[in-house]
Amino acid sequence: MGAESHVSRWGTSLAVRIPKPIAEQWGIREGSTIEIVSEGDEVILRKRTYDLTTMLSQVNSDNLHPEQDPGPAVGREEW
Repeated sequence: MGAESHVSRWGTSLAVRIPKPIAEQWGIREGSTIEIVSEGDEVILRKRTYDLTTMLSQVNSDNLHPEQDPGPAVGREEW
């Protein structure tokens, strides 16, 4: 599916609108993360996907948060 769009100013950056049919086809909405790749005279937008195995392989002692104490139960929580 192809579509024409225009470049607009957004603060000090430039922005391109993604037409609704393409956003629906991708399954993205406001706040979704996409990847922007520049290849020569082309700009490629890719829907960002996450792989749990890859994400877990990036956890190390420098970015691992300590356990948090949630405090006492307030309702029907079971610990």
